[in-house]
Amino acid sequence: MEALRHVRLSPRGAAEGTFAGPHKSHYRGTAVEFADYREYSPGDDIRLVDWKVFARTDRHYVRLYDAERNLLTYLVVDKSASMDFAGSAEKTPGKLEHAARLAAALGYLVIREGDEIGLSLADEKLHDHLPAGASFTHLNRVLESLGRAKAGGRTDLGACLDQVFTRTKRRGVLAVLSDFLDTGEGFWKSIDLFRRSRFDVMLFHVAHPEELDLPAVAAARFIETEGSGSFNAEPDAIRALYRQRFDAHLNEIQGHCQARGCDWFLARTSDNPYAFLRHCFLEREQR
Repeated sequence: MEALRHVRLSPRGAAEGTFAGPHKSHYRGTAVEFADYREYSPGDDIRLVDWKVFARTDRHYVRLYDAERNLLTYLVVDKSASMDFAGSAEKTPGKLEHAARLAAALGYLVIREGDEIGLSLADEKLHDHLPAGASFTHLNRVLESLGRAKAGGRTDLGACLDQVFTRTKRRGVLAVLSDFLDTGEGFWKSIDLFRRSRFDVMLFHVAHPEELDLPAVAAARFIETEGSGSFNAEPDAIRALYRQRFDAHLNEIQGHCQARGCDWFLARTSDNPYAFLRHCFLEREQR
């Protein structure tokens, strides 16, 4: 909490919440800032009629104001089997634990501002889907769900995001925390659903340092985390090709994000999650 004292999650676009809050909205209401006029319609509040305009035009116009709404943030945390990896030579918290800490911190930032947070755990399907809520009691439910999460199962983030989209009533921020080993066409089609609905989308790419650069050991056995395959190899013999292909994978994801106007952040499990978030949002504000 201390590390995040000066950090705020602010939407890039207009918020679309359920009650008054600190973020600008495309809704029209009775806030301070004047926005526009429209002609009076039967049933409109007579107190909103601008009588000075009536005196000049002999027509009734209603003043419109920019309303302020609370921010809705939807967290989707990947709990598939690959998220269990915690390293072999260099031990760190597992990827799921690191993602859960990041999600918990995001939830705290949102609730602290009086905004709403929702959570879904995902592998092949959704688990523990919690609709958006704005109380610290609701945040406790989010934390309990994250604390119970166990990595397992195969990954189908695209199908899970489709389900999340059908359950969202209003646009806001979508934050996906995953190792993104499954980013096929279906995944990006799901991201497009949110972007077309003007969601602010952030991808937190959780990776262990040994995934970024193979450990310095003489020999290793590589095991498929979401299947039964394995093989033996000398890391030094395949290091250059592995790094080339993993970098290409990261660049491909970054390219898709840039094309869609999404934020992408690489979260190493060896880093302090709270200092990392502070850096992310400072970078986001500067952009």
